[in-house]
Amino acid sequence: MIAISADPPADGQKVASEMKLSYPVLSDVFKNFIRQYGVLHPQEGIARPSMFLVDKTGKIVWSYVGQEASDRPPIATVLQQVEKLK
Repeated sequence: MIAISADPPADGQKVASEMKLSYPVLSDVFKNFIRQYGVLHPQEGIARPSMFLVDKTGKIVWSYVGQEASDRPPIATVLQQVEKLK
């Protein structure tokens, strides 16, 4: 698992530390990946909250792209999708 943020690296590391994340938070300050994955919010210029599950071959098998900051999938839905990958 990784997280990708449009924030500078220091900000991402601060959040990772505060939230005690066990996975890396990568920085995409130029928003290259954010654009490639189609999650750049057109008006706000920031990434929409998004999740992508990628299988061992690199294929995206499930995705969720929120419309605003609070639009996130229920954790039960995410876990159900992860279980399908096993």
